[in-house]
Amino acid sequence: MAVSIKKVGTDVIEAVSSVMDFASYKEFIPKNSTVFLKVNLGWDLFIPGSVTNPAVFEGVVRKLQGHANDICVVESDQVLENIEKAYYKSKISEIAKRLGVHWVNLSYCKKITKNIPENLIIKNVTVPEILTKGVILTLPVMKTHNKTTITISLKNQWGCIPKMRHMYHLCLTEAISDVNAALGVNFSVVDGTIAMEGNAPKTGIPREIGIVGAGGDLVEVDSIFASLMGFNPWEIPHLVEADRRGLGKIGTSYTGDKIDAIEPFKPARHNFVSKVELLFRQSSLSSLVFKTPALFGMLVGAKIYYYLFDLLQGSSIRKEFRRHPLYGEYFDKPT
Repeated sequence: MAVSIKKVGTDVIEAVSSVMDFASYKEFIPKNSTVFLKVNLGWDLFIPGSVTNPAVFEGVVRKLQGHANDICVVESDQVLENIEKAYYKSKISEIAKRLGVHWVNLSYCKKITKNIPENLIIKNVTVPEILTKGVILTLPVMKTHNKTTITISLKNQWGCIPKMRHMYHLCLTEAISDVNAALGVNFSVVDGTIAMEGNAPKTGIPREIGIVGAGGDLVEVDSIFASLMGFNPWEIPHLVEADRRGLGKIGTSYTGDKIDAIEPFKPARHNFVSKVELLFRQSSLSSLVFKTPALFGMLVGAKIYYYLFDLLQGSSIRKEFRRHPLYGEYFDKPT
């Protein structure tokens, strides 16, 4: 399968259109289908690089108009985030309204259970029924992750299952493949405009790379982006497991623009919230902390940490990117 990468230059919309054509998106997105766009919108503080760039979202929507019958943008709640609040604070909501895209909070959709005997951890996967009524196009960000090294196409589907999914954090290698086997995502468009390195997926360092990528084999897409980021895909457990499961193939070649060597991304390390979580998960207190009302106290502490981070660093990062000549308007507050 063809994976394509394009430099954005001065026109995000055109770059997205071109990269989807090079990756033969029509082979994966049938004409007149309903398309669910799974964005990465898991934080209402919107530090560039932590969430899907609304400019890339707009490019994908414009490309699908006239080809898809209906387009929906989807995401679901986290234990730490009210995704409804995040969506309406994001420029994505404004673009969706302007272009006639429907918003679906997957947390409130009817659920079905898919039994997949070959799954290793989640043999009965609970998924929103609505996602079985069309095709899924995932819109991840190019970034590091403190539990999975990278989070790109495959990891982005983690947000399609119920919000207590954090209970699988100690077995993500297998669980990511289990979820993707249940969902059968058709296509990926990777946002590499503003990536994130360091202690991502939230409190990392935004890094402007200025590329977009696309492909129908999510394992191949992710392995190519991992290589661009300076990581060996064969050393990333969830990519190796997905390859072994036959969900795609780890690859190295792509079409489109030649991307010059990128300075390797700083790997993610566990921030304070992640360290505390793992400490309790690996201890004998795990059930007491995560399966009782004590979890509420943990969540309050985590929210305080992230708000302090935003106060000390995040707000200045947003202010800087709002002055960006190409992306600034997309990270401004919606009207």
